[in-house]
Amino acid sequence: MRVGFFQYAVIWRDIQANLDYIATKVRQETFDLLVLPEFFTTGYAMDTREEILPFVEDLNNSQTVQFLTRLLQETGNGFISGTIPEVDQGILYNTSILVSAAGLVASYRKIHLPDYEKRFFQPGDTAIVHQTPQATIGLTICFDCWFPQHTSLLKLQEVDVICHSSCFGGPVTPTIIPIRALENQCFYISCNRIGEEYFEGELESYRGESQIVNPDGKVIAKAADTESLTLIDIDVNEVNHPDFGSLITKDFQSEHNKYKINL
Repeated sequence: MRVGFFQYAVIWRDIQANLDYIATKVRQETFDLLVLPEFFTTGYAMDTREEILPFVEDLNNSQTVQFLTRLLQETGNGFISGTIPEVDQGILYNTSILVSAAGLVASYRKIHLPDYEKRFFQPGDTAIVHQTPQATIGLTICFDCWFPQHTSLLKLQEVDVICHSSCFGGPVTPTIIPIRALENQCFYISCNRIGEEYFEGELESYRGESQIVNPDGKVIAKAADTESLTLIDIDVNEVNHPDFGSLITKDFQSEHNKYKINL
């Protein structure tokens, strides 16, 4: 399975410009799954609800979903995941989308919102996976990775590959990703953006460092703080069967299932 991420400096508040830029970079590539950053169509910094409203999308009529669908139809590639600001009946969500050549196949509303986002967005309440012909894909967004309970809910749904779209500048999040992959024995693709934005007049930088981690918790691909389109091949059969697995248990999934109460 060929998977990867596209880490870049999101163009602030210009949906079409970001979509066109993505297309120019990935049109000649081949992949089964590509992960994009958090708010890859708009940028992350919004100081008021009024600033966000021109860029929110209804998933039933989404410019971004329609564009990515056409791109995947034209290129013959598999799936693209990333997050956009969603509006549903007047309520705003930070939403991860999973798009194929058939259109939107899954969406997930960010459960764990940092205080900055709580001013505008409502949290989701459901952990989401989607079964593709090659793997079961789970969706998660930035701060979610700080909470092992969320990843465990994906594991209980037998996730193979977790997509993690992010916008962060601090040093902690990149250290958490390998732990989440290891404790759940699955692949983890984290895509963080680069560049700078102003938050309430203060210039802040994003650190990049997007990474792909295998079920052993080993980082098998990692970007620096510059633009990076990274694609690698992974073997989904490694899920639940990493190198160290036989030293612990031959049926790791059953151990997780002991906590299966309600999904």
